[in-house]
Amino acid sequence: MGSLMFTSVSERVAADTLHPALSDALSALPPRLRNRATEEELTALLRDAAQSAPGLEPALGSHLGFVLNSLDVSGLRRWILTGMRLYANHPGQLAAYFRLEDAAAAQAMVAEAKGISFERARHSLQYFTTGFGQADLSLVARRQRSLNALPLRTVISQGTLLLPDHYLAWDGATRGNIYRAAVAHVLAHLQYSPRHQPAGKKKPLLIAVLSLIEDARVERLAIQRFPGLWSLWSCFHTAHGESNELTFFSLAARLSRALHDPNYQDQNHWVNKGRELFEAEAALGLDDPARFSEVGKILGSDLGQMRVRFVQDLYAVQPAYRDDNSFLWEFEQDAPPDTPPEESLSRSSVQIEATDQKAETAMLVSPIEQPPGQRFIYPEWDYRENQLRHAWATVHDRLARDATEIVSNGRHRSLVRGVSLDTHSRTLDRAVRLRRQHEGESLDLNAAVEGRISWRARITPDPRIFQRPGKRRRHAAILLLVDLSESTNDRVKGFTSILDVEKQAADLLSQSIDTNYDCLAIDGFHSDGREKVHYLRLKEFDEPYGESQRRVLMRQQGSLSTRMGAAFRHAGFRLHQQRAEKRILLLVTDGEPSDVDVIDRDYLVEDARHAVHYLGMKGVTVFGLTLDKAAGSYIKKIFGARNYTIVDNALSLPVQLTRTLAQIAAR
Repeated sequence: MGSLMFTSVSERVAADTLHPALSDALSALPPRLRNRATEEELTALLRDAAQSAPGLEPALGSHLGFVLNSLDVSGLRRWILTGMRLYANHPGQLAAYFRLEDAAAAQAMVAEAKGISFERARHSLQYFTTGFGQADLSLVARRQRSLNALPLRTVISQGTLLLPDHYLAWDGATRGNIYRAAVAHVLAHLQYSPRHQPAGKKKPLLIAVLSLIEDARVERLAIQRFPGLWSLWSCFHTAHGESNELTFFSLAARLSRALHDPNYQDQNHWVNKGRELFEAEAALGLDDPARFSEVGKILGSDLGQMRVRFVQDLYAVQPAYRDDNSFLWEFEQDAPPDTPPEESLSRSSVQIEATDQKAETAMLVSPIEQPPGQRFIYPEWDYRENQLRHAWATVHDRLARDATEIVSNGRHRSLVRGVSLDTHSRTLDRAVRLRRQHEGESLDLNAAVEGRISWRARITPDPRIFQRPGKRRRHAAILLLVDLSESTNDRVKGFTSILDVEKQAADLLSQSIDTNYDCLAIDGFHSDGREKVHYLRLKEFDEPYGESQRRVLMRQQGSLSTRMGAAFRHAGFRLHQQRAEKRILLLVTDGEPSDVDVIDRDYLVEDARHAVHYLGMKGVTVFGLTLDKAAGSYIKKIFGARNYTIVDNALSLPVQLTRTLAQIAAR
């Protein structure tokens, strides 16, 4: 019966587009796993794994039966996650891990087989907390909601300790009893830390550093009372500075180790400075958190001067046994409606804000100056959580002006938005008739008849019985959106860059537009994280295209990354301000969407797809032209089957762009 039931499940799985290599592996399941609930759980896991690591299904399925001889489905999930986190940006090494050709794969499999889940540790942990005098502390598991989400950390709540339902070998679970280490760290906070201090306007980077210093202080106090805790925690402090990485993740982990292990040596000045400042205060005593807070402020300010980036979505407290520090801070829960997302903090996470005037909170993270202009807040689609993150991406919109447009008194000429500079838009079109007017060149017969009827019925007639020609309406509003990311500086056939070809295409399109009937705007964009999506208006809709506009276009340079979804939403906002029968958004790009704060390749692709779908419902036709010959894996997903073109020969882009616009307009 079990075999027959499994066959039906396998057929259903195959029908549900599971990769053949994984479907074949399911047929070799061990007998102990052949029940409907386990099969369905395993099928869902494999489908998630295939989405998180596309193209690696054959490698994952090659030894799946062997792995499942040692692990249950939960253990397999942890084993897959360990590989994904070890080799997040190295698909070749991840494939070797799945094929059991990597030593780390065997090590992780042994660790998961021995069992390091919360359920197995719960009973002993309850005795552990009782031994420290916390018998009333309730222990509850936190479950990972999606396969490749950020690693969970412990959360301290009212009388409850929320622990991850599992720790991975990648987290250090093979090096010691990580659950006991986590509980001991929490007990140190409960004993020695001030609770829920007002975060105020402290910047997230500063809060992360202050929390790190407080973690080290309470652990030092706990070790003075229970010396055995030093060895319990030591095995998880493995960060080192051999490669001298300057990321916040690396520097924070190395400072944590330096403050815990007196024998650790690091070559980084910031790490050594943190140790010296901390030890100087520790020599005076560990009981005053305020003195150690000053140490954190100094170190946070130094990181700002070093231009060290802090990215919320990629940061998890290190080492893994430490909690998320939400216990230490009280954040404002109800921010004003116009508060930008980088100034709004949540209890369980922190974000970066660009600048502040006070020395203790100045976190100058980005080397790019914020240009003058307007700021717009847009949502972003998170396909992993199946929800729209409101007020998530910030678009900085500015008008790119040429130096020739500066008048003699040093001020820029004002550009009146919404007023056409094209005289044709002011001419009257007799094909457009405005009816029911107070005055005009001819009678509106319907209105005149209704007025006569009202007069005969002794009802005051409507005096608007005339008609006159109306202003000509634009046929199409076209917005050409140009990718200005760093990758557009790559050379095409050795003598010109991709960006140069994009500029030539925009130049040709601007000259080919019939300005008597259609209007064209040219915008560019690049991004430096979700808080800094830079949007440049190179040519306005009602601006004539002349030499000045051409100079503005030609002087643009490629830099930073490509966050398409936010740019699409802002371009749609600009198009909806135009009165036109058709609204068309054309994107010219050289590759898939990407950004510095996103490691999941599908995340920004799905967000761009969501933005295109939303604009389509609002009546905007979105079309993409890409120079990436390998774009088939994502371009159709974003734009749909009919609304994209992969340009094989980059030099033909100008001709392809004008031809594409003609085809879209003819639909």
